[in-house]
Amino acid sequence: MKLFKLSLAAIVAAGALTSVASAASLEEAIKNVDVAGYARYRYDSKNTTTDSTQNKHRFTSDVNFKAALDDNFFGVIGFRYDSVDNSGERFNAQTNVGHEDHGNEEYGQTFNVRQYYLGYTAGNTTIQGGRQVLGTFFTDDMVGTGIKVLNSDISGLTLAAIAFDNLQGTDGDMKTKDLFIGSNGSPDHVYDRNLYGVAAIGSYDPVSFQAWYAALDSVAQLYALDVTLGANLGGADLSLQAQYAGSSVWANNVRTTDIVSPLVPNGGAVVELDDAQFLAVKAGAKAFGFDGSVGYVNINTQGSGASLISLEDQGGFITAGEDLLDYTLIRADQSIYFVTAGYTFADKVRVGADYVGARLDNDRAVNNYTDAYEAVARVDYKYSKKLNFKTWYSYIDRDNKEDDAKHLRFEARYNF
Repeated sequence: MKLFKLSLAAIVAAGALTSVASAASLEEAIKNVDVAGYARYRYDSKNTTTDSTQNKHRFTSDVNFKAALDDNFFGVIGFRYDSVDNSGERFNAQTNVGHEDHGNEEYGQTFNVRQYYLGYTAGNTTIQGGRQVLGTFFTDDMVGTGIKVLNSDISGLTLAAIAFDNLQGTDGDMKTKDLFIGSNGSPDHVYDRNLYGVAAIGSYDPVSFQAWYAALDSVAQLYALDVTLGANLGGADLSLQAQYAGSSVWANNVRTTDIVSPLVPNGGAVVELDDAQFLAVKAGAKAFGFDGSVGYVNINTQGSGASLISLEDQGGFITAGEDLLDYTLIRADQSIYFVTAGYTFADKVRVGADYVGARLDNDRAVNNYTDAYEAVARVDYKYSKKLNFKTWYSYIDRDNKEDDAKHLRFEARYNF
């Protein structure tokens, strides 16, 4: 295992990092390489009222190599492997790497270089430039090409600024990715626009907070404030978290195709855009092996059009369940409440459940349901600090009786 690590580190140092001026020698670079990431296996079985059951095996690994260089420079290169086999079928039950390899979901191909950037640290300021994970409150694991600046001169407070272009438009968790923007006939997607942002992240016991502002050029401004209060009373860990967020759109509308023509049947459609506001609160408690939380989320759109709260996946927003909630493409006012509970045996096995209920203002939604709920049963097994297993079963019921959904997942993950 050690030889494998060093050989990859040597490739990274020789091929990607020594091109930097004043770079460390190959021997020194090998001694200063940190390896981080994970390897994960998932089995998913999904079924909806209108579709047959789909069973899939998914194999994913993210590996990042960070090498320290001279003069406070460091370089990072990250590789991702991601493939899916259809369970019980020979069709597409294979792994293709290379020609016409479209890979799985959001990463473009089965094996790729996911991150590639250079960093510089001076005192309490770090500057990173290149292809990297955005790391914003409005995204999860989305990557882009750009610059990120972090400063922690003030004790307990981190200030951040970002500027990215070439956003990861193939990310399946970005529900606006298939929408076109600009004049009729323009091939530009929403993700073709640049993303800029600033943030202040602080922690002063017992309060922690985050304040974020981001601008997706010509599309929308996004803002969020997150405040968490924590305390320990009689051996119980208590927390209260509140969030206020919203979007202020610049574009009046987007399109589902590049060209909208009234002369062509199904020639495209215009999607109107409006501002939205998000308010959420969550109270949690943990004591003597038991844990639980209750929460409420309210989403209010300012007009009859669509909007967004999170750019990709659920970001840093309060959420619960697995499949019901989506903050990336809002098409109706929503009132959401949730309850979670669990018990952990011997610090190893946790058994838990989630319940999420949602009501939509159906007069302003394209969805053909008003009320829905999701019930989730979970079992997690922490084998060691690095190796974890989990399984959950989700059931979604919608009052139209057509879009009910069942989802079973088993996952094994090793962090290194």
